[in-house]
Amino acid sequence: MQPTNVQVERTLAALEVDTVEAGARPLRVGIPRDTLEILLQDLPAGLLAALEKPTEVRQDRLREARDRMVLGDAPSSDELANRIVGRMVCDRLR
Repeated sequence: MQPTNVQVERTLAALEVDTVEAGARPLRVGIPRDTLEILLQDLPAGLLAALEKPTEVRQDRLREARDRMVLGDAPSSDELANRIVGRMVCDRLR
């Protein structure tokens, strides 16, 4: 399945790494706080701490993806599939 330009743009925007104040945890969920607190009690230990760590984004790869998008040089479905499989293999090797 080939991603749309809108999906690519949203993905690239989501990968932008912003500096967040230490200890700041904005809640962006649409459920009441008391319900959220009940749900948070059942989470495995250390899960939230692991999720709060910023995801490492290679800025050179982000720039490359943006440049390709501007030029209209979208990867073929085979290239995209190879990248996905390559990423899965790398993640399993970690």
